[in-house]
Amino acid sequence: MNQIELMQDLHTLNESELFYRSYQEVHKSPESLRHFLDSLDMDYVLEKHFIVPEIVETMPPSMKDEYFFNNTDIGIILQKHNCYTPAFRHFHTYFEAFYVFEGICHHEIAGQSRVLRMGDFCIVPPGTSHTISVQDRSIVIVMILSSEVIENVFKSPTYYKQNALADFFLKNIHFSSDNNYLMFHTGNDQELKDLIIQMMLESINRYQEYDAILYSQFAIFFAKLIRYYEGTIETPSQNQRNSGLAYDIMTFIQENHDRITLDDVAQHFNYTPEYTSKLIKKVTNSTFMNLVTDSRMKHAVSLLKSTRLSVAQIANQVGYENAENFIRTFRKKYSMTPSAYRKVSDSNYIV
Repeated sequence: MNQIELMQDLHTLNESELFYRSYQEVHKSPESLRHFLDSLDMDYVLEKHFIVPEIVETMPPSMKDEYFFNNTDIGIILQKHNCYTPAFRHFHTYFEAFYVFEGICHHEIAGQSRVLRMGDFCIVPPGTSHTISVQDRSIVIVMILSSEVIENVFKSPTYYKQNALADFFLKNIHFSSDNNYLMFHTGNDQELKDLIIQMMLESINRYQEYDAILYSQFAIFFAKLIRYYEGTIETPSQNQRNSGLAYDIMTFIQENHDRITLDDVAQHFNYTPEYTSKLIKKVTNSTFMNLVTDSRMKHAVSLLKSTRLSVAQIANQVGYENAENFIRTFRKKYSMTPSAYRKVSDSNYIV
């Protein structure tokens, strides 16, 4: 198979995908689903290893190395994830990585359900329960990686480096890490796409010395992930740290919004102002000035409702030296002036 043939194959529905598309279509009607299930040839379904959640016999409790590897020393397989597959919870005894080549896929892990988009690359270690489904004709490439090949590559002095990827692999070889996935966000990186295609061709064609070439391509692919996209890495523990950091940042801003600057936040958290600005955007999905303005406006609303302070006094108290700037900002947010807001609030229209 050459590259053109592989691309054609990736965009053509195979036998399993045609089955799953039919299965998806009948789910629109309970009667259609019942008729579909009753008409199934179970010998055929079991022979093809089709997954049908309504039929217990088709649901594997785990996905094991021996399903894929005749020789776990080679231990690298790349294949397209079937389109239209139903989501089913499972775990495996190997590392599974999947790359969204085109379109989207749906992934649920650790109680979190999300949509992965083009360029997202997620690694799930052995023993981790998750679901993945491709509900349309999106192209998702799955890497099946035995623990033996991971250990051989990442414990080798040639390849092992102190980085997040190597640490993740080595800690998870024996099911020992708290991080139950590692995610990179690479976007539309054509260089990585080309490497995926080259690895797929080696995995499919298996020409002489294909295993050596596949190992080399595998190492190059992961090295480029670290070189270009280490800053995009997402893990469960990183999400938890981001949540805690977001809370700390927003609390500090709320407590000091009357006179706070970006330099104040940077100094408090021991970062540079430039890094602090990017960090705030990353962990709060907002800008520093938007957070300050929101906090000031909430404080102003509270003062308008609970005190008889003048608008100018409230403006000064929440951090505006110029009352006109305060009134302009307040009107933009609440579509009325502070005085009008107070009047309506006094009439109990705003609670």
